[in-house]
Order: sequence, then C-alpha cells, then structure tokens
Amino acid sequence: MLFAVLLTAAGASAQEFRFTAQVNTNVIAQDEYVQVQFTLINPTNLSEFKAPAFKGFEVVQGPSQQQGMSNDNGRVTTYYAFSYTLAPTQPGNFTIPGATARVDGRTVRSNPVSIEVTKAGTPIKPQAQQPAQPNYPQRRYPGEAHPGVLRPGDDAKEQLRKNVFVRVEVDKTNVFEGEQITATYKLYTRLPTNSSVTKVPAFKGFSAKDMDIPNPPRPTEEMVNGVPFNVFVIRKTLLFPLQSGELELDPAEVDNQVHFVKVGGSGQRKRAQTNDPFQDLFADDPFFDQPEAEIVPYRIQSPVVKVQVKPLPAEGRPASFNGAVGQFTMNATLDKEQLSTDDALSLKVAISGRGNVNLLNAPPLDIPAAFEKYDPTVTDNIEKNSNPLSGSRTFQYALMPQQKGDYNLKPVEFSYFDPAAKAYKIITSAPFSVHVVQGKEVKKEKADFGGQTDLAGIRTSGTKWSKQRPFFFGKPLFWVLFLLPVLAIAGVAYYRRREQYNTNNAALLRHRHANKVALKRLELAARYLKEGKDKAFYEETSRALWGYLSHKLRIPMAEMSKQQVDDKLTKLRLSDVAKEKLFALTDRCERALYAPGDSVELRQGAYQEAVEVITNIENEIKGRA
Repeated sequence: MLFAVLLTAAGASAQEFRFTAQVNTNVIAQDEYVQVQFTLINPTNLSEFKAPAFKGFEVVQGPSQQQGMSNDNGRVTTYYAFSYTLAPTQPGNFTIPGATARVDGRTVRSNPVSIEVTKAGTPIKPQAQQPAQPNYPQRRYPGEAHPGVLRPGDDAKEQLRKNVFVRVEVDKTNVFEGEQITATYKLYTRLPTNSSVTKVPAFKGFSAKDMDIPNPPRPTEEMVNGVPFNVFVIRKTLLFPLQSGELELDPAEVDNQVHFVKVGGSGQRKRAQTNDPFQDLFADDPFFDQPEAEIVPYRIQSPVVKVQVKPLPAEGRPASFNGAVGQFTMNATLDKEQLSTDDALSLKVAISGRGNVNLLNAPPLDIPAAFEKYDPTVTDNIEKNSNPLSGSRTFQYALMPQQKGDYNLKPVEFSYFDPAAKAYKIITSAPFSVHVVQGKEVKKEKADFGGQTDLAGIRTSGTKWSKQRPFFFGKPLFWVLFLLPVLAIAGVAYYRRREQYNTNNAALLRHRHANKVALKRLELAARYLKEGKDKAFYEETSRALWGYLSHKLRIPMAEMSKQQVDDKLTKLRLSDVAKEKLFALTDRCERALYAPGDSVELRQGAYQEAVEVITNIENEIKGRA
C-alpha cells in the first residue's frame, strides 16, 4: 500500500479537474510560519505553473513540487502540488492571490486565500480553518524546535524517532478462543514524508478478516503526550483466535522518505532576537532565504503485541457445540409440509448475529432414515466493514423422501459460547411434521445378491474338432499368424525406446506436468490480466497460490499461515530459494491489493513469477507431498 503524507487528493472524482489553494492556518503570529499549497487535480497537459506574489511574506522554502496518482476502486486520480513555507514580515490582514497554470492550452487560476498576522507573542483566538493538507508541519510550542527543520548540531535520527513511528492498537489482550479482537496499525507523523508499507503482519494462530480503509488514506489528528500528530490507519483487521495460549501479533514494517529543511551557517547578518526559539534559529543564517532540502530514508516497525487466549470451558459444553463464539440467533424453516416421493424437501437454517460468523459450522441434524440427506449449500451475508463482525450464514439442506408416510423431524439445535456472559447458550427450533405421499415414480429397492450362491452348470462333454480344409498355406489366417511375431517384435522395440526416452527426459516430463498445474491454477488470473483488471488479477493470483498450497500441503484454508506453510515446505525439503520467491510473491500480491495501479508490465511479470513458483514447487517436491 502506497500513500503520500505530502498530499492527499481524496474527494476528487476520477476525471474532475480542480485547482485549489490551501493554507494550514488562516491566523498566525508574526514569529510563526505558514504553509500554502497549490494543488492541481486531474490536470491535462500541464505546461506551466506560476506562483502569485506573496505580499507581506518572504519565502522560507519552496517551491516544493510533488506529483502522484491514487486509485480508488478503479477511479484513477492524478495530482500535482506546489508548496511554499512563508514567514510574515509584518502584522496585518493579507490576501494571497490565486496561482496560475496552463492546462490543456488554457490558463486557469486557483482561489485566493486570506491570512491574518498578529504581533509576535499575541494569543491567537481559535478560528475556523480551511481543510489542512496532511503534509504541513505542526504548529510549534514555546521552547520546542520546529519539526522538520535541522539546524547545526541537530540529530536527524532523534527527530525521526520522536516524530515518526508506528503503533498497533488492540481492543483486547485477554480473550477466549474464537472471541474477536480488533487490531489497528497506525502511522504517526509530524514530518512531511512519503511512506509505503513493505511488510504486512502475518497472524499465525488467528483467522483474519481485513476491514476496508480509505485509499488514499485520510489523516486524523491525535494528541500524543500533549503534541498533535497526523495519524494514518495502514491496516485494520478483525482477528479470531483459533487456539489457546499466548499468541503474538507480528509487526508491520513501513519505509519512509522523510523531508527535512537544513538551515544554519556562519554569516554575520542578524535578525531581531525574539522570545521564539524557532525564529532565533535563523537569526545568524546567511542562507535564510534559500534553505537546503534533504530527504532521509527511515524504516520503522510496530511493536509485537502479545495476546493471552483462554480455552473454552469444558464444563457445560453442549453436545451440539461446534465452535460458534459471540451472540447469535437461529431460524430454521421447511419450504413445505406435504410432498410426494418424487419431490425434495428444503430445510433452511439461518444463523445470524455478532461474532465469528465467517467460521460457523453447520449444526448437527437428526433426520429420519426414510429421508436421504445431502450436504448443505452455504450462503454468507456479512455486513461490510462491521465491527464487531456481524451478519448471517445460511445452511440449506436438500432432503429426499424414500417412502410415503407421516414423519416428525426433530428440532434443530444450535449452541454457542457467549464471551460476555462466559457461558454456553442453546437455541432450539420447533419440531417439523411432514406428510409424504407416494409419487408416480416407484423407487426400486437395491438388488441383493447375498443369497445367490449357485454357480452355472459346468459342461462335461468335449467339443469335437474336425479339419475342414487340409490345405492351410496361403490362406489369410496363415499371413496373420506369420506377421504377428514381426509386429510383436516391432512393438517391443518401440516400447523400449519410449521407456528409454521417458527415463532420459523424466525431468522434462515432470516440468511439463508442473507447468500444466500452474497454468490451470492461474487460468482466471490470466483472464483478468488480459482484461486489465488490476485488483481482480492480484486477488485471483493470491487466491490461486494459497489454494494450490492448501491442496498440495493438505492444510485447510481456515488454518493457513505463512509459518505453517514454511514448516511444511521445509519438511518436504523445498529449497530456500524457492521459498523466498514464493513468499516474496505472496507479499507483493497482498501489497498490490492496498495500492493498485501497477503497469501492465508489472502485472505480466507477477503472472510469470506465479507460474514459475508453482512449477518449481511441483518439480522439487514431486513424490514427497
């Protein structure tokens, strides 16, 4: 997932052009700084940009130019941004005129913005502000250095440590098996930065369901130790523990390109001293009007979070319990009460509520022997982005009566564990009465050959043979018998040559078979690749890889994790190179789901990698799995 903290272009539709000017605050003191940003969203053939005259201000930094693209459910938005950091030269009310740009051969102009500058040290009353862009530095506080500015002697690593970090928040750390946990991974920053998630957490021991987050991410503001931070949610996941004990939430890893302004020097020019350490910072700087920009790479990880998972109590566990945890209701219905032996009866059991809805198993049924029962069809209706996870799962059984008569179907019983009450609860439906009449088609009993032991009579008399024609040479049968040994010898020779070829080319044949397996698994992904469906391609490629591993390693999909796959492949003696390629590809597919927009070449490369990965695994563990 790729996002820019320097600019958020959210809110613009796919092809709508906009040219706006925004400031991070409309009221500042004379000893403070303001940032103004001019943003062009979806410009066509941008050929020129011209900033306005900043009357009443001097430019401390800028222009800083940014450009990028976002993809929100297939709607592509491009943007260009030009940012300036300004220092006021005197108090008063000022209007910064709109900037101009040349787009598609015509001149366009942004909106003007108004700024009120008060005297240094004057308290500023809260004012309604224009929506601030997330790249603006925070307002400084008395005695605090300005974040994002490096002066001589400053430690960039210390600024990074204090001002950019990742946290993971969990709503619970002590739960029962199957009880939901919500884990939210957040990036906190006070510095202008371009950030990308390079490693997503693997939730070993959990069933995980990701929640949708805005793309591109939209920042919120949170106070940390009295200091405001821009906060971006990079992943939010609903977790359901599948086992008891101490489980860990793996860290997320984020790469950042942090933008600093370096100031300082040995010149003699002085500015008036003030009580503001940020303004005094520049007092002796001969290059005050032309500070130096520096981009510093910074990789960070979220801390590991430990969760204590308690086993479900054995005492009071109903016989019908099969893993449901939460709060649920059940509704069981028959589609008819009268039918013939030619018809089918449909029993529908709908379970709804909050909890591990996506993991519910079919409740046990006690059906009379006079009915033939088929496996149920399962339909899910999960509320999108619900937290706690809410929705329903419906099991629909087809029952085929074999005999006429009146039957009573026993009530359907469903039980679940309620973690809030710390107790099991049982729901029981009403019993069902069914009247079955004889249909037109008479059902035949299965043939029973158990009592039939007699063998057919054995012929005791021999058959008399007589020589019909004494002369055999030259007849068709003669030539057939004559040529038969020759054909047999030729067949044996061909068979031996074929066996020798197969032996000498066993690796080639295995590769061909493995390649067929890969192409079959990735058949749908190849179709999405041709149709240019970015997100669908990566979803299907990821699904094909994990489906192949589940089938090959005999691991149920609900229990799949990278660690478990790694352990299985190690036991099967798969090479480290093949495992690295496999997990690199799965990580790439998962990242692409959060940041779609890859080129056709990159998607084509991912497809070829997927084919090679499956083919190599097939070749290496052939006969071992």
